[in-house]
Amino acid sequence: MLCCRIFLASSLFVLLVVPNSLAGVALQKQPPTPRTVSSQVRAACDAAYAIAEKIPGVSIQRRTGTFSDEMLREPIFGCGLSISGSFALAQTTGDAASRLHQDFPVRAWQEMPSYSADGTDGTSFAFRKAGVACLVRGTWDGGAADDPDIPAEDWYKVAVFCTSPEFAENRSP
Repeated sequence: MLCCRIFLASSLFVLLVVPNSLAGVALQKQPPTPRTVSSQVRAACDAAYAIAEKIPGVSIQRRTGTFSDEMLREPIFGCGLSISGSFALAQTTGDAASRLHQDFPVRAWQEMPSYSADGTDGTSFAFRKAGVACLVRGTWDGGAADDPDIPAEDWYKVAVFCTSPEFAENRSP
């Protein structure tokens, strides 16, 4: 009976302690996740924020963290903006996606053409400058062009993700 208890106790030790130790070793081999962004990335987010905040009726939320998007090969760490607004309120200035697309080149940013796409319900584009890249994704409900009973809605959302180093110029794997 004593031998069975010893066997069970040692088995339990192996089941509980060894996997946890191996998990700790696996976690130690991963590179540490940065907690802050560089001053260049922060400046890029500041620039995007400055462009967007001038648009009537926008709401902007800013955060630092890891971001994923179908346009990117892998998640990126950086600064992000979540912008929401109304097309009606932005009629005189243009919506956030349009303003960002127009103002980034004025600030000497170069467009990355492989990230450009436009459609009835959204847009995407990217710019780069001095080792920083920003991806902009706009979404909205554009209605149905072939059915006037389904009109476009007034709202839009824009996500901006800035990171360094730049993500690849070409999106293909």
